[in-house]
Amino acid sequence: MFRPLSILLTLAAFPFLLQGQARVTFEALADARKVVKDGYFEVAFTLNNAEGSGFKPPSFEGFNILSGPFHNMGTAVINGTVIREESYVYRLQPRRTGSLVIGSATISVSGRTYRSLPITIQVVEGRDGPGEGKEIFIVAEPSTTKAWVGQQVLLDYKLYTRVTYKSPNLLEESDYQGFYAEDIRQYDSRDIREVINGVQYVSKILKRVALFPQQAGELTISPMNIQVGVVKEDSGRRRSFFFSPELERVPLSTEPVSIQVAPLPSNMPAFFTGAVGSFKVTPYLNRTTVTTDDVLSLRLTISGNGDIKRVQAPPLKVPESFELYDPTVVEEETYELNGDIMGKKVFEYLMLPKESGRFVLQPAFTYFNPDSASFVTYDASRYEIEVREGSGRSGTAKPGQQGQESRVEDIAPIQTNTTLYRQGQPFLTSPLFWVLFALPFMGIGGIVAYKRWTAKRKGADPSILRTRNARKVAQERLSQAERSLKEVNSRAFYDEVSKAMLGYISDKLHLPPSMLSKDKLRERLEEPGIDAGLVNQFLEILSTCELALFAGKENTAAMKDVFVKSIETISQMERQL
Repeated sequence: MFRPLSILLTLAAFPFLLQGQARVTFEALADARKVVKDGYFEVAFTLNNAEGSGFKPPSFEGFNILSGPFHNMGTAVINGTVIREESYVYRLQPRRTGSLVIGSATISVSGRTYRSLPITIQVVEGRDGPGEGKEIFIVAEPSTTKAWVGQQVLLDYKLYTRVTYKSPNLLEESDYQGFYAEDIRQYDSRDIREVINGVQYVSKILKRVALFPQQAGELTISPMNIQVGVVKEDSGRRRSFFFSPELERVPLSTEPVSIQVAPLPSNMPAFFTGAVGSFKVTPYLNRTTVTTDDVLSLRLTISGNGDIKRVQAPPLKVPESFELYDPTVVEEETYELNGDIMGKKVFEYLMLPKESGRFVLQPAFTYFNPDSASFVTYDASRYEIEVREGSGRSGTAKPGQQGQESRVEDIAPIQTNTTLYRQGQPFLTSPLFWVLFALPFMGIGGIVAYKRWTAKRKGADPSILRTRNARKVAQERLSQAERSLKEVNSRAFYDEVSKAMLGYISDKLHLPPSMLSKDKLRERLEEPGIDAGLVNQFLEILSTCELALFAGKENTAAMKDVFVKSIETISQMERQL
């Protein structure tokens, strides 16, 4: 039966049904672009945001299939959107050297066929042994060694290894003298196979930093020092579930990195206000038809990958009959996108037209593009504004006053009927008089009581207040950690847990930051007679957080375990202290 109303309702709701769905994609991704002939690598064919059927792999001509396909499936909810992932993974070994192509795979989704793009793998001859190459080393790799002042430079600390390792620990951070540095939390931290001088390594990004040069010249980034535990394969120690492998602690350091920073060209346009990078400008004018009583509002939203704090409000050219007020920053934020630091700034310009007529407003924004080494000016938006004559009063009427006229009557109307009545109780003897009479005395009493309470609080020892509030502050931080746990944001979770644990013990035992190293913490915790097992559990939680923040740890079950142990540890310490 034909139901027009049902069809209309379905069409109206269709955009909202699509809003919570992500785009369907099918892609091929290899963990190596260059391998040695006797080496191996993995390739995954991944379907996103759909349920597929009839998967057909490519022929894999020129490769041996060592294992696979492994069929993996997973689902996650991100910002209210359900993300579904289905992968088919193969482990391949090349048969010959040269450029080998992995063809397209296909899969069907609701009767539609999706095809992945081909992948090209470079295969080279490998060496029989490591030779002069190292078994494990760390490198600081900048995205560029030549930059402009204010340009974003990405610095990756990559670990290359041919051996099994565990537990990387940060010993000493690099010094970013001359840079504004900001850590990037979200980046591709997968294991990637790379070939260096004929030797195949597995590489992994341990840390990524966004650097913004603040001055011209040669800027040097000092080495970063870490320590890794390398598994001793020839130690002869029995390997089993109950016996962990023997580790050799190996210190590793990066080489110093030099960045040549050039000053910006001297031919700066008049509208340039310090933006360096790739930017997008979105203007918004609240109206194009106004009167001389109205205020116009223009907002410029500027977003890009440059240092957003350096960006100032661009000058706005307005008609002579417009009164322009100083621009204000109504919004400013930085966020991460695809491994970069992005920034957004919103400027608002308020202006008041003084004369009627037709006028043109064309905002302009100039930024320096490092890729083209030139200044780029955006002035594509052009607004034609019609100004009409107003009432002569600046500003708009307040709500509730529009359409109303104030009437002033200087002569009261003559009363034709009069009534005699007895005068009421005199004011001096009324209850209202006594209430007003008592108010000053009550106020003086309240002020005296407040001052006494303030003096008593000021006289209290701040360290005693910190001790009393230690558990409360730790609980607030653990609450924030729980929210990050629900959002599966591992870095924010471990950061909050670490702050909660260190903050609690620092406030409880009056420890300065210099006493918060592991060795000194163990000493200080054993002094008041805290149980040794509880001390070990406390330090174990700190080590887990440190490792997770440094090397990445996305296991939800492990996060829940750390969260429960943190609550138990603080509760037990509170009882023992």
